Amino acid sequence: MRFVLDSDQNRRAFREAGSFFVETVGRVPPHLLDDPGLGEWGVRELIGHTCRALLTVEHGAGREPGVPARLARPADYFREALRDRSIHDAIAGRAGDAAAALGEDPSSAVARIVDGVSCLVDSLPDDHPIGTPWGEMRLADYLPTRTFELVVHTLDLAGAVGKDSPVPESALSVAVWLATEIAARLGRAEDLLMALTGRAPLPPNLLGLGPDS
Repeated sequence: MRFVLDSDQNRRAFREAGSFFVETVGRVPPHLLDDPGLGEWGVRELIGHTCRALLTVEHGAGREPGVPARLARPADYFREALRDRSIHDAIAGRAGDAAAALGEDPSSAVARIVDGVSCLVDSLPDDHPIGTPWGEMRLADYLPTRTFELVVHTLDLAGAVGKDSPVPESALSVAVWLATEIAARLGRAEDLLMALTGRAPLPPNLLGLGPDS
């Protein structure tokens, strides 16, 4: 059975995730920007990497339409990304570049990025093609992958700087929904269900999405 997100909920979740990111970055004291963030990344690199969850929308929306959409579901995006092991070195390098592009005022830079990409998304229909390294997707199918990454990495950021705050409801719901979809596509849904119902321990890194994802 395939569950389809309501368009309004999908777009609301993306906006909420962007606002959650802006608010969290705004609470990061400047003296913590060079502290450890996630894995080998400092806080600034983590913020830069999270910005790419937004900037890829802008980049992908501007590509010339090519082959028909091959990735029909949000979880397919992560399934294909996990198959491409070469991407991790590229992710690490782009995080450094994105961190440098934030300049002296990361909070203002992040707010501008979120505002610009949110306005772009508002101007596009659900079926607008988005180019990804693994094939085209409809905007409506791509947005949940961006919400997921924004929520997860903003929580990473909040944990790194000790600024705990609740995730907006729609954004969190979409992120959790997509996590279960990814588990299903990877053949790990039973493991997840047994863990969530207290029948088995949660396997480490069940989705295969490590810190550099």
